[in-house]
Amino acid sequence: MGTSDSSSDPLDTVKLAMLNTKVKLVIWYNKRPQTAKIGLILIILCLFLLSNIRVTIVRTDSRLSSADKSESLVIRKRLRRNNKLRELFNPASPIMLDLDGIRDPYPVNLEEYKKKLFKENMFNTWESDHTALNRMQPDTRTKRCKDRASTYRPNSELPSVSVVFIFIDECLSVLLRSVISIINTTPPELLHDIIMVDDASTKPENGKRLEEELVIFDGLVKLVRHKTRSGLMVARTTGAEHARGDVVVFLDSHIEALPGWAEPILNRIANNKKTVVQPNIPAIDFNTFELNDDTVDTPSAHGFMGGFSWDMVFRWKGLPEREKSRRRGDNSVEVRSPTMAGGLFAMDRKYFFELGAYDLGMDIWGSENLEISFRIWMCGGVLEINTCSTIAHVYRKTFPYSSKKDVGHKNAKRLAEVWLDEYKDFFYQIAPPARDVDMGDISSRVELRRNLQCKSFRWYLENVYPEMEVPSRDYIAHGEIRNMGSRNRCVDNLGGWSPPARIGMYTCHGMGGSQYWQYDKRTKEIKQSQNSQNCMDAVSADQIQIQHCHGSGGNQKWTMTKIGEIKNGRRSVFGARWN
Repeated sequence: MGTSDSSSDPLDTVKLAMLNTKVKLVIWYNKRPQTAKIGLILIILCLFLLSNIRVTIVRTDSRLSSADKSESLVIRKRLRRNNKLRELFNPASPIMLDLDGIRDPYPVNLEEYKKKLFKENMFNTWESDHTALNRMQPDTRTKRCKDRASTYRPNSELPSVSVVFIFIDECLSVLLRSVISIINTTPPELLHDIIMVDDASTKPENGKRLEEELVIFDGLVKLVRHKTRSGLMVARTTGAEHARGDVVVFLDSHIEALPGWAEPILNRIANNKKTVVQPNIPAIDFNTFELNDDTVDTPSAHGFMGGFSWDMVFRWKGLPEREKSRRRGDNSVEVRSPTMAGGLFAMDRKYFFELGAYDLGMDIWGSENLEISFRIWMCGGVLEINTCSTIAHVYRKTFPYSSKKDVGHKNAKRLAEVWLDEYKDFFYQIAPPARDVDMGDISSRVELRRNLQCKSFRWYLENVYPEMEVPSRDYIAHGEIRNMGSRNRCVDNLGGWSPPARIGMYTCHGMGGSQYWQYDKRTKEIKQSQNSQNCMDAVSADQIQIQHCHGSGGNQKWTMTKIGEIKNGRRSVFGARWN
């Protein structure tokens, strides 16, 4: 007697099924042997590939070190946190600053109150306070820039980024909007941390209230405070020391990042860690707080680069033909810039310190942008403006903070003595008071230059900035032009640096600048110190102007008498002579 199917061993059932399948395969193989062979070969090949893929995955994962696994876990946590913050600050739901405790919600005279707030920050504080903290600026990238994005490395291969904001007595709404714009426009997997360095603020809104506002950022934003004011150079170095990302981005505390700002910059630095990158910097109107459409295509996009004048002041300069040729008419190609404005730039964090960070002997701010620009080029780096990366900036009406007396001359003198070599004489000709300024000890910076094996300033002028006008040795006289009857009255450009501009007499201040002139013995021209293409022109019997040099003599040909009097024909320059 046999047992019923319901009580049979499940294993026997499986064996029977396999046997039936085997019988069927044998019958099919006998009927179609050629087709069966090909099919079996394909099945075996697929099984082999699948097994190898699985083994490869297992082996790769098994070789991960504990450090790699820990780093992977940190990245995943950072990604989750940053994604959560982006959801929180979604621009679709405007977030306004709670003004309770920092502003008067019902001022008796609103217009006077607005003026008071404006004077504190030198921009329309009231407008900023009533603008959403999480607003999103439009994507202003050109089609060419968007097309180039497909050539970038994938985000998984880009370096992580730390953003450093330094501030002193900053408007809270502007400060928070700057931070949130970075969160909303930076790929979450790339944003490592945001460092805020308070350089000894005194405003209550920058104190405990700021700390309360930062709790919501869940550790992404770190606040570091200085007990005494240290200045831009020390504060930014402090920020870089606390940063942990691969790349450090230094930003002013009144900016708004636009979509797609990070990837172009990080891609350039990933390709060459010695590349220092500045973004495109359009203006946010200091009164309306709207993005100024006229400046979305900023000087760099329109064909300008950073330059300088011999008094060590940054100047925008037109792109030379060599740079236009290199870019081949493509405005999405990076601009190689001899100098940078200095407010916003990015560089590899380790390279920042290898290159000497900032000159901490400089005070507050000024000349540090030119110093680091010269150092980058002369010591083996590259300085670029990336026209596909855009971060908008609130340009204040004027600077609202005071600083120590003669900080500018001290900083510029340190720069000149360390980096300009024999060309420093031109700086002292334009800024004679700097000769007597105590610049402090520069031995460590001189040693830094020697250790980095940096090139000469002559090399910089010949290879990086050959268009820079070097004062001619034909200048037999330079400096102030004083009135012979009143020795304390000097010829002054009255603030008119660009022609046509009227020239007049002004109290001699001994600071060079607007009262510094150069006389060319070969062409008999009197030129401005800031631009050797601008000449003194006797346009009429009673008026002298600054005009473009035409090289034809005439109204621009001046002679010097034995007693130093300066004349154009029979007319003298305000009865003046060289000092």
